[in-house]
Amino acid sequence: MLRGTQHRLGALVAIAALSACATPGPKKALEPIEAELDSWASIVAAEEARPITGNWLGDLGDPVATNVVADALTNNFNLKAQLARVNAQREQARAVRAGLFPQLSLGFNASRFGGPIIVQGQQLGDTFQTNFDLGLSLNWEADVWGRLTDQTRAAYLDAAAQRADFAAARLSLAGNAAQGHYALTAARLQRQLAERDVATGQANLNIIERRYERGISTSLDLRLARSSLASSEAALQSRIQQELEAGRQLEVLLGEYPAATIEAASDLPALAPLRTASGAPLGTPEELLSRRPDMVAAERRLKAAGLRVSEARKAFLPRLSLAANATRNAVPGPGSNAADINDVFDFDIEGLTKTLFGNLTQPIFQGGRLIANERAAYDLAQAALYDYGQTALDAWREVEDALAAEDLLTSRERALQLAFEEAAAAEDLTERRYLAGTTNIFDLISAQQRRIQAEGQLIDARRTRLTNRVALYLALGAPYVLPGETTLADAAGPDAETPEGGVL
Repeated sequence: MLRGTQHRLGALVAIAALSACATPGPKKALEPIEAELDSWASIVAAEEARPITGNWLGDLGDPVATNVVADALTNNFNLKAQLARVNAQREQARAVRAGLFPQLSLGFNASRFGGPIIVQGQQLGDTFQTNFDLGLSLNWEADVWGRLTDQTRAAYLDAAAQRADFAAARLSLAGNAAQGHYALTAARLQRQLAERDVATGQANLNIIERRYERGISTSLDLRLARSSLASSEAALQSRIQQELEAGRQLEVLLGEYPAATIEAASDLPALAPLRTASGAPLGTPEELLSRRPDMVAAERRLKAAGLRVSEARKAFLPRLSLAANATRNAVPGPGSNAADINDVFDFDIEGLTKTLFGNLTQPIFQGGRLIANERAAYDLAQAALYDYGQTALDAWREVEDALAAEDLLTSRERALQLAFEEAAAAEDLTERRYLAGTTNIFDLISAQQRRIQAEGQLIDARRTRLTNRVALYLALGAPYVLPGETTLADAAGPDAETPEGGVL
């Protein structure tokens, strides 16, 4: 499915490696960076990717799993921390955006100065003068070359990437909660199977003890029955421990105290054959890149890194800044050495001291700081490029692994179902023969152990197939539906404003 872009992938990585050897200098400060760093993301199809399914939770056919996932997404502490980081990143982007606008500030100053009055070497007293100043200042850096715009766009792309990370965290948590639910259910079934095994072993021992007392069974039969029962009891304790641990793991995901008191489902659901929402194939590699939240986050970080390279290049260019001040001074009047503070707030236009400054600065020598900043930004952009490539490879691998496992696990479950049915029939036949005296205790215990082993393997195969199906949905970035939500995109977190007034 996903092998169609391998050659393009290798070519893009090779091009990126070669381009890393040519770090542009200050003379290229105005050259666009998008064509150089966005080439990787250009392989993503422009149209919206086809959904794999409209609701993978519904496809599982397990209402209990849906409720477990809803509880996890509501109460999980890691997810709440991720949401807080989304909000913080959005506010940081707004703070960076503020640099595009004039900065207005109000200042109030009070001063008092003076000293002793000395006449002919005699100190006659002290004199002090009190002044008050109230001023309004306006400062603004004109974004002549777009450096501040690049900085702002990069900050908003970082916020958008953080929001995509939150969507990825929600998707991962939903999958982990569903898988944890099935792990707990399977652990319960295994514990119940172990309890039945112990009950069967105890019944066997009771029969053999009665037969031994009548001289029908030997001491060897008695000891083998006791050994088998002890092994079953030991296996039961192990299954109880596994069930408790699975319960605690799920409770932590649900934001609850790990007391191992959560109830498991009565059985694992039967999986329907894998299908898409429209019956079409699972999609192309390009569609996968545009559908998975972690890929969206990586692409936005890649674009942000490119904008920061552009910002670093434009730092070599002149900067134009403007400053304006309006000040009202309150000074002592004739015959007084103390100003009236009320005069400061008497703003008549003619009494204001007004100044306007224009400043044009061209960096000449910075000790290599600007060049180092540009090279660092370019190297970080290259790192973002390779991170994007690695994320894409990991995404494709996850899909390929899950797809291959889907067929293999389905065949394994069918085989184990047959093995269990035959083992159960063989156990029943062996037990009747033993009671009739036509076979020995060795055959009976062996048949019982085969049946227990086959049933335990079948339970594990069903759980593994369910776990893999969820992993496939996660790898494909498939949406899910919860009460009050429509799709995963609607559950990605609070909307964040962009500089254009849109939504992150």
